[in-house]
Amino acid sequence: MMRIQHRMILIAILSLCVLFLIGVIGYSIIEPEWSLSDALFMTVITLTTVGYDDLGMSHNARVFTILLILGGIGIFLFAVGTLTSFIIEGQLNRLLRRRRMDKTIEQLKDHYIVCGAGDTGIHVIEEFLKMGTPFVVIDMDSERMQRLLETRRFLYIHGDATHDETLIAAGIKHARGLVTALSADKDNLFVIVSARELNPDLRIVSKAVDETACQKLRRAGANDIVQPDYIGGLRIASVLLRPQVVQFLDMMLGEQEHTRFDEAIIQEGSELVGKTLAEAEIPKRTGLLVVALRRAGEQRFIYNPRRDLVLHASDVLVVIGEQKAIRKLHRFTDAR
Repeated sequence: MMRIQHRMILIAILSLCVLFLIGVIGYSIIEPEWSLSDALFMTVITLTTVGYDDLGMSHNARVFTILLILGGIGIFLFAVGTLTSFIIEGQLNRLLRRRRMDKTIEQLKDHYIVCGAGDTGIHVIEEFLKMGTPFVVIDMDSERMQRLLETRRFLYIHGDATHDETLIAAGIKHARGLVTALSADKDNLFVIVSARELNPDLRIVSKAVDETACQKLRRAGANDIVQPDYIGGLRIASVLLRPQVVQFLDMMLGEQEHTRFDEAIIQEGSELVGKTLAEAEIPKRTGLLVVALRRAGEQRFIYNPRRDLVLHASDVLVVIGEQKAIRKLHRFTDAR
């Protein structure tokens, strides 16, 4: 539909240009004593319906002028109608899309909110899209949002993430987690304070530009802090020291869209509670490889856990495999 409207507008513009050219050439032929500037002047005042001087034109020139006026009015009305239709339908379509999107956002549960679609936020968006994770993006830059939407489809709100009403519109009260990746630490701080107040159980991950802001962000309520510069430095060192490992992780995250590291928490009442890893038969039943385990309340991980290790409620399993297999694991780790 949009392409047809663009084509119609282009036709109207070309028609006006052709009519203008016909007018100049026609007057030059009918009134040979007129100069090019006279023909140009008469064409302009005729098509614009100003017409305050006929330059002593002949009968044939008057007939030609009548035809030129009729043609100009017809093309002008066609151009105005096409442009008006384009504007009204475009605004109506945007309004309808916005209402549908707002309704979809209102119905979301256990989703994630991404505050900021800049250099850091865009990578969060890409990963969520690959994983099929439900999320809403909040950003103030409408031009940047439109550029992203040219090649991607996701729910978004154009607004200030530091304002409570914007977070509420994004469904923060029913959200599972929030990422704040704004360019200024003070803005991330405002988002964290507002988000924590609106949803005390929300898991919040914040970007930190300045290392000195990390403690403030954590005290404000962020569960985790990520410093892009620090992570970038570690990656540079890793590429130099462990290039094959880095290549493996890049291929897993980039090319193999369905294979990921993931986690599953063993709930109270799960069939896995009290069983050893060998008895749980997770690789056989799901196709996943258990690479690490963390006991409830402990910070350290047990890497490559032994098969005789007994599983307890609230243990965290870190696994690697396909997403459909991870979803299958959650059926075993959740309470019956």
